[in-house]
Amino acid sequence: MPRLDGATHINLTVTDLDISAEWYGRVFEMVQVNDVTPPGSGFRFRTLVHPASFASVVLGRPEEGAAGGTFDERRIGLHHFAYHVPERADLDLWADHLDAVGVGHSGITTSAHEAGSQIWLRDPDDIWLELYWVNRDFFAGRLREQWRAARRAGARHPFLPTPLARDLANSRRSPS
Repeated sequence: MPRLDGATHINLTVTDLDISAEWYGRVFEMVQVNDVTPPGSGFRFRTLVHPASFASVVLGRPEEGAAGGTFDERRIGLHHFAYHVPERADLDLWADHLDAVGVGHSGITTSAHEAGSQIWLRDPDDIWLELYWVNRDFFAGRLREQWRAARRAGARHPFLPTPLARDLANSRRSPS
């Protein structure tokens, strides 16, 4: 299976590139590394990167201006996006930082529906953001339970996609 390392970017359409770029720079200490208008795209994009983690956000504004209204997670599409923090104690530091830069937030909450803690906040376009700490021990335990149940049911490679699992299983049984 192809690997993922957890680092990614998200591309958000915003109403004002200057305001949003300043906000993401101030709140997440991201540095703008690109400002482009690709030919034929109809958008101007600014890419901001967090220098330590390479987490990034690409902010885009249509050349004709963004469609009316603000972000609403109840519409089809993006609900929210999250940046993971390595340790639970990092959320305490984030809460202090958000207070220091004057950004309203939820405070630290613990998920009732999954194992982790988070801080919720909104950007200048009202896009819902989350700073999230994953309780890896909880999820590792759940994955072990699923793996063991699948093994008891006879699956040889319970976490591989079905066609790949078949190919892998067949290649290991067939003489080379």
